[in-house]
Amino acid sequence: MAISKWIPVRNISDDEKIWSGTKVRIYHVGLKVTDMNDDYYEYLVSFIFDNNEHLQLTNLTQGKAGNILCVLKKDTPNHYALGKTLKDRIGLENTFVLVT
Repeated sequence: MAISKWIPVRNISDDEKIWSGTKVRIYHVGLKVTDMNDDYYEYLVSFIFDNNEHLQLTNLTQGKAGNILCVLKKDTPNHYALGKTLKDRIGLENTFVLVT
């Protein structure tokens, strides 16, 4: 079984393939929580119905679920976006990607 690990977005390569199903966390979003480690929004990279050019980051966090953070242009004709696109769209600060 593969071990999953959250890594900073800044540490992924520009050529990293960002597939649908990838999870992204943005920390220090201002949630009223007792533990600062719980102060994050979690997003899922997913396909957009009837759109072959983009992927979207959909919020999975309770109370915000379903909200779209941004879209990522696919590396056409492939069905993934590149790490450089993810970095450009969501920034580098307090942002982590789940790598398996």
